[in-house]
Amino acid sequence: MNDILENLKRQFKTGGMYIKLIYINVAVFIIFALVEGLGVLLKIPAMELAHYHFTLNTSMSQMLYQPWGWITYMFFHAGVFHLAMNMMMLFYIGKILETYLGGKKVLSIYILGGLAGALVQVVAKNSFPALREQFDYPVLGASGAVIALAVATVTYAPKLEVYLFGSFKLKLLWIVGFFVLQDMLQMSRVNGDVASFTHLGGALFGFLMITKYKKGKDITKWFDPIAAYIKTIFKKGKSTKMKVKFSKPRERKKATKTPPRDDYDYNANKVAQQKKIDAILDKIKYKGYDGLTKKEKDFLNSIK
Repeated sequence: MNDILENLKRQFKTGGMYIKLIYINVAVFIIFALVEGLGVLLKIPAMELAHYHFTLNTSMSQMLYQPWGWITYMFFHAGVFHLAMNMMMLFYIGKILETYLGGKKVLSIYILGGLAGALVQVVAKNSFPALREQFDYPVLGASGAVIALAVATVTYAPKLEVYLFGSFKLKLLWIVGFFVLQDMLQMSRVNGDVASFTHLGGALFGFLMITKYKKGKDITKWFDPIAAYIKTIFKKGKSTKMKVKFSKPRERKKATKTPPRDDYDYNANKVAQQKKIDAILDKIKYKGYDGLTKKEKDFLNSIK
């Protein structure tokens, strides 16, 4: 049991931001599942109270009294299947997007995409006459945030291909497009099980964010300090840095060009170079490879 816990702790600490988001979602689900079970034993409507306090209600008056619901709703799930579907998509999509943009952007798109989805859902519910007549229901689940990541991924890399069921090679764009189209066809179906406008709001945010990003404008930049602070919360102790080992032939080649005056100079140069490498690797973890300057990329290529 201790080995399992240690392994989970290590994965949470060393895994990407998408792994941390999955852990948080699963942990929240387990906690409230235990609360629900305890409520049944004590004959207390525990889950009803949890839904009231931690989901996003489309009632304008209730939102004023529970503003935290705009954030907590995207970590709250109705059942195991609901959780599993969202987390599977988060795992595969998050892993791809984090490779391109880094963990900070994954967190920013997840949170801001979830907020955008909630905003579109609330506006739609209180604007369309047919929807205003319906009951004000709680909105919950990571779907809006996850679809924001998915659309951001295919917008950034539209030609990216994946193997469906390990056999069928398809463009990821087609798969994500299918889910978005499905939500568009279900816009009029608004109830506690399906909140299509939340998905569409998240999708719209993911598309706009990457479209602007490719043009050199980052609309999530204002959120970067918050995302960076959240990332520091997950870190315990000193971060482990990757090390690059130089081959002897390359060392001799460089030595023939600019030979050090003595061992002290050689060691000093090597330490300085290692510090530069560590700084660039830290930047990749923080902003992704695309966040490097041309000079930094050329430096990395020169030591390969």
